[in-house]
Amino acid sequence: MALKTVSGKNIFPVGIGTWGMGGTWDKETGNEILSIEAIRHSVSQGQNLIDSGEVYGSGYTDEIIGRAIKGFVREDLYLTDKIWETSVGSGKVRPAVENMLNKLDITYLDMIYIHKPWTDWPWRKSIAQIDQLIDEGLVREFGVSNFNIAQLDEARKLAKHPIAANQLQYNLLYRSEVSQEMKDYCHKNGIEIIAYRPLAKGLIIENQELKVFADSKHATPAQVALAWVLAKGFIAIPMTLNKRYIDENMKAVEIVLSQLDQAALEKIAQ
Repeated sequence: MALKTVSGKNIFPVGIGTWGMGGTWDKETGNEILSIEAIRHSVSQGQNLIDSGEVYGSGYTDEIIGRAIKGFVREDLYLTDKIWETSVGSGKVRPAVENMLNKLDITYLDMIYIHKPWTDWPWRKSIAQIDQLIDEGLVREFGVSNFNIAQLDEARKLAKHPIAANQLQYNLLYRSEVSQEMKDYCHKNGIEIIAYRPLAKGLIIENQELKVFADSKHATPAQVALAWVLAKGFIAIPMTLNKRYIDENMKAVEIVLSQLDQAALEKIAQ
């Protein structure tokens, strides 16, 4: 199972989240080796979307990813990053992206996101700069994160290149950001929805009713929760350093959930 991007690259629908690898808001040492091994294992098993952000570990996460992808074929990978509030002003996007590329040790990003539609930071000024970077080949696709429909619509009108994705928090326990209206809007305009925190930071797997349901499918709660996200037509980007969990998460693509199954799961999580 794979999805094809606007640029024609195939993506395995369970991607690699990296928040926490090498730190969250600040650089933290201690899990670099585990992080590198986890990414390398994921890619070797067929995962190829690696999601990062400028603010992750204050940039240290990008360095870890860069070390992890050494030896893999660059064209087989789909590497995404996000510009933070301090990089959205006039003339700031290019230096931020070049810094990401340097840390990742690559020549282009598959996608750059605007991380949030801040009310007190000029995210709109970054759009023309992103368009320019796409024209030059430093970035291939443009995405946004945490945008509502009105903000998406505004960004689309400002951009020369299409918006390829909107990254939103979405899981069985938290569905408010992805309304039916949002689904319809994104589908109509060719925008992929990327679900971050698809396992609700592990809270989902503790749900006893979900465990019973998962047993009936001969699956784990995490697999079922991811399969539910995939059944909606979205990409999921869970984060784990555990190789066994990585393998289990990837097998979520094999689980078929009927409409009745999906409704039952949604009732469990109410």
